[in-house]
Amino acid sequence: MPNWLYTYPDEIIVAIFSLIAAASVPMAATARWCLAQIVGHGTLDQIKENDEFLMTVRGTLFSMCSLVLAFSLVAVFTNYNRADGAATAEASMINNMDRLLVRYGDPQVATIRASLHAYTKSIVEDEWLLLPKGHGSEKTASLFVPVSRSVIAIHPDSGRQSVIYTELVKKSDDLAEAREARLESTSTGLAPVFWLMMSIIFVAQMLLTVFVDLNVIRIFGYTVQLAVFGSLLSVVFIFDMPFNGQTAVNSTAFVKVLATMQARDQ
Repeated sequence: MPNWLYTYPDEIIVAIFSLIAAASVPMAATARWCLAQIVGHGTLDQIKENDEFLMTVRGTLFSMCSLVLAFSLVAVFTNYNRADGAATAEASMINNMDRLLVRYGDPQVATIRASLHAYTKSIVEDEWLLLPKGHGSEKTASLFVPVSRSVIAIHPDSGRQSVIYTELVKKSDDLAEAREARLESTSTGLAPVFWLMMSIIFVAQMLLTVFVDLNVIRIFGYTVQLAVFGSLLSVVFIFDMPFNGQTAVNSTAFVKVLATMQARDQ
């Protein structure tokens, strides 16, 4: 699916999907009328004799499509929540690591806190803008290196510092893993074959719609049916890429952590 759609608000995306799906029914009715002019009404009357069979096939096809759509909704919501949880967990780890550095009680860790602050700030200002493109920032990655190396280079003196040092090393490793998990979640969208499959099913439904008897009631019913289907498909699209669009995972958790880190310096 085209990523430029994510530049529109969610309401516009829902409207686009719903209108396109709903408009396909009047188009099918128009196509049926044009076909009647070409092949004659006699041919359509013969097809009409199998109207019940075509309706059954169309209904079965729509049920299968709805089932696939339901599973897809569960998948995209799960991926979105996982990405949001990964970002929140990473921010929490940064906050915990900064708290441990403060409790360490040695001026030598002040540079580590400064590096951790710069790293967190870069996540918000530099890296978050690149996540919709499916990758992180090299600048942000480079800012994490001095944090990790400086923690390893600490030489604890007392037993209390040794306990905190052990926790700091563990937090540093966990933070590296959390960053990798967040970056991996930028590419957890549905495979392109899913959208190809949905397109094929949609076209098949339209072909069957052309050959069934389309009276006013059926046109109205099919229009409402496909409008609802289009709106549900738009929700799949909106949540498919966790870091794209209006409903994207945001950096609020990191912004709050930055404020908390600054408050500890006062």
